[in-house]
Amino acid sequence: MVGIQNFDPKPHLAPKPVDDKLKFAGWGLTGLGLACVVVGLFVLGDVAAVKAKIAFLTGMNYIVGISFGAIAFLSAMSITEARWSRPLKRIAEGFVAFTPVATVLFALFVTVLGGLDLYEWHNHPEQFHGHKQIWLTDGLFIGRNLVAMGLLSVVGVLYVRRSLKPDLLLARQGGVEGPGWWNGVIGDATDVQAESASSIGSQNWIAPVMGILYALAMSLYAFDAAMSLAPHWYANMFGGWFFASCFWAAMVWIALYSLLTRNSLGIEKLVTPAVYHDLGKLIFAFSMVWAYMFFAQLLPIWYGNMTEEIGFLLVRMTLPEWSGLSKVVGAMCFLIPFSTLLSRGIKKMPIGFGIILTIIAVGILLERFLVVAPSVWMEPSLPLGPVEVGIWLFFIGAFLSVVNHFISGVPPVPVTDPYMLPHPDDVHVHSRDDHHHAHGH
Repeated sequence: MVGIQNFDPKPHLAPKPVDDKLKFAGWGLTGLGLACVVVGLFVLGDVAAVKAKIAFLTGMNYIVGISFGAIAFLSAMSITEARWSRPLKRIAEGFVAFTPVATVLFALFVTVLGGLDLYEWHNHPEQFHGHKQIWLTDGLFIGRNLVAMGLLSVVGVLYVRRSLKPDLLLARQGGVEGPGWWNGVIGDATDVQAESASSIGSQNWIAPVMGILYALAMSLYAFDAAMSLAPHWYANMFGGWFFASCFWAAMVWIALYSLLTRNSLGIEKLVTPAVYHDLGKLIFAFSMVWAYMFFAQLLPIWYGNMTEEIGFLLVRMTLPEWSGLSKVVGAMCFLIPFSTLLSRGIKKMPIGFGIILTIIAVGILLERFLVVAPSVWMEPSLPLGPVEVGIWLFFIGAFLSVVNHFISGVPPVPVTDPYMLPHPDDVHVHSRDDHHHAHGH
């Protein structure tokens, strides 16, 4: 798809509220999950608190990946001047709106909620020497991640703000009042055409900056938040594997969210089966990237029998409490999407595509759990129960609530974006059958 034929921005100027069921789901999951956080951390005792912290870190790693992964999606869209994905751009920008919240949640976890208690280097710093003793310290750990996440959030929000400005200006001139915060974005601008050109120019230079910062920040986050739970294990590719899977998770959730909201937002004629086919091909490709990067780490570790690295795999692949979950994750993240998304048709079927997307989304969440939990939990059982699942739902609910609020307050598609239209040099060829039908033959 190379743009939308005869795109008319007028029906999409005014913000449209998302479906009430999705709003209530966001609020309900947030409330239920917050109760589970309180019960798990402060009511049920020390063992339950450890399980709750594992669940909290898992949920945070998951939602950090989705919200920050949308920055990678927007960066790639701008750098490649993609037209097919423009109807999904505003949804991706809604995901970016959650990145400051994710940064605050991380700060609360490591400073107020005792999240550092999960890390061996925090509890027994005397066991570490040399560069690890310097690198793995509380202040440096917290500071570098907050700086990296905060900087990436600021750049992502700047991109979204520049993207919104001409759209909000056109909507205001078209008689749409909009929320009060629009005034701060529009400022004293009056020329929509000039603001649109300026906006695209800004996005084009911000996008590569976002892409570089994304790779650096998410690699750092992966090494610190996940890999340092097992401080004697390290793998150079782990950061790349993590930030690639964050990009993948973001695309999965962008597709899911668009399926849930396209009717209420009035964009069902823009988010066509062709759009889902293109996005589905990317999701299919990244399921292979995920599997390839996992295998690229597994192969040298396993056959090289690297003493400092093999233990990480043995725990997850051979211990009975974890080996079954490893197989489930492999099936949900690779085998099922690979075997089903080979089909051209299923990517264009909302129900079928939605089922596959849900399987992948849950699989990535379980993969985050599989990376985190065995490094901390040494009991012969999974640290997973209703309270822990509820904590995961807190993150999903909070994410949905923020995205719903953002999407409901802005035009649902980038109405002034020139890439919503076909490329002026494109030639559209119609088949002979289409010609005959058009003339009544």
